[in-house]
Amino acid sequence: MFDKAYIMEFKYCDCVPDAPQEAKRRLFDKTLDEGIKQIKEMGYADKFEGSGKNIYLAAFAFLGRDDIDIRLEAV
Repeated sequence: MFDKAYIMEFKYCDCVPDAPQEAKRRLFDKTLDEGIKQIKEMGYADKFEGSGKNIYLAAFAFLGRDDIDIRLEAV
């Protein structure tokens, strides 16, 4: 019936709204890396291994109120 499992981690990081795009990109990359790393280190997806489901890890990064990015990895 359900052939996919999505494991999600949400991260928030303060960032001034008028920060340069390059600074925001670096902060996004760092925050998204931390989110994916946490999912893997904590074993959040382990219970789905061997289930036959396609497993996806999703990290969401929020920089303040207006800037959001996502990274999706297939396991």
